[in-house]
This record gives sequence, structure tokens and C-alpha cells, in this order.
Amino acid sequence: MSVSIDQLVEFCQMDLSMSGLFPKILPDTEIKRLIKENALDWFYKNYQFSVIKHYYYLNHACLLEDNTYTKEKYIIMPDEIENITRIYFVSDPSLFRIGVQSPNLSLGFGVTNSPYLTSFVENVGSLAVYRQILSAFSDELNKMAKNFVKYKYNNIDHRLHILSTLDTSCVLETYIRIEQDELFDNYLFKEYVFALATQRMGQALSRFNMNLPGNFQYNANDIVTQGTERLNAVKEKITKETQSGWFIMSK
Repeated sequence: MSVSIDQLVEFCQMDLSMSGLFPKILPDTEIKRLIKENALDWFYKNYQFSVIKHYYYLNHACLLEDNTYTKEKYIIMPDEIENITRIYFVSDPSLFRIGVQSPNLSLGFGVTNSPYLTSFVENVGSLAVYRQILSAFSDELNKMAKNFVKYKYNNIDHRLHILSTLDTSCVLETYIRIEQDELFDNYLFKEYVFALATQRMGQALSRFNMNLPGNFQYNANDIVTQGTERLNAVKEKITKETQSGWFIMSK
């Protein structure tokens, strides 16, 4: 399910006014500003589920026709890219050197393309075990043998500076942002926006005294404190979610 920014603003106003118990204080434009200028940027950089892994193919022939790259050695990447984790050559032989290829996974082939698997592999379960061993072994060898491209990426101006000489096409391993409408439906994002708006409303009320019907007044300091506590609770939950509970060591 996706939620538009107008729907999110409406949800936020209902939270601030306690479903109409209190009059509306913050204008919709201020809540939208908090979403676009604060919440979105923070979540895309700190929340692991706000981005997904994606691969881009960088064609070498097309790259040489780009004047920006030939003169300045950088490429303007799409706005959706939040980070680039690695770049590797498509022609790198370590991508194809070790392991069982898909067409030869059948037992009928006898797995003869691999010297590590012999005729004693008699059933699918055994083949799966050895296939997994080969995959892990291949990954470790590729770490030592693969030639990665040196680069520097700035996600503010979306410039990818290539620091190595490219003689062939490349594959970019990236993390791209999910759609904003999908993020708006996330309960943590909603709570983050509600907390920001609560803080902002308290700050606005603290600038002047406002009496409610019956000569009641808002407690601006308490509203700011509540917003801060909600905000810290969301940040703490996200921090705990993104911490790894395990790690892998390799030589």
C-alpha cells in the first residue's frame, strides 16, 4: 500500500489535534516542508529498508561518447541512487572462473564441468551441498582476484568520479531509494514525521500565549518535550534494527 504526501499530512494533523479535539495549529505547508527537507533525507540515509540493492550496467562505448566523462572523469548518476558500494569489470575472468554453471546443474550431466565434484554425487541433496560449498569458495577467491574500479561518489550532486582507467564495460552495485509513497506508509516514518511536527508545533506555541475556550493555555514546553521523546524513540529503534547481530570474518 502506498500513501501520498497529502494523506500523510492529513494523518499528521489528526495526530496533532487528537482527531479534532484541539484546533489546527501548524499549516499543511510546514508539515510538507518537514517531510521533504528533514524526514525523507534522514530516513534514506539511516533506515536500512528505505533503500534496495540495484545493479547498473555502464557501457564503455557509450561512456567514451560522453563529453563530461572524457574531460572531467565523472558521470552524473540518477537521483534515486543513495550509495554505490562497488564497481567491477564485466570482463573480469574471476566472475566466471569457479563454480557450477546453471546449464550443468542437472544430475544427468554428471557435473563433469567441475573437477571438485565427481561421480559419487548421487542425489539432489548432495549436489546442493557441494554447490553451496563451491559458491562460498568462489566468493572467497573472487575477493582476492577481482579487480575493482576505484571511484568516489557524492550523493549530493550525484557525481561519480572514476579514479581508475576503464578499458571495458562495468557493473555498478548500488543502493537506490524506494518510492516516497511506499516510505510514507511505513509506521516508523509516520511516527518520525508526527514527532517532528509535535516539536514544531510546540516551538510555534512558545512564541506567544494562546488561550483556548475556557481560558486554558497550551503547555508549549511539554509539547516540545513530548515531540523530542517520540523522535528519540524512533531513532533508537532504527539504530537497533540496523545493528548486525552477526558478522563474517575472512582472510
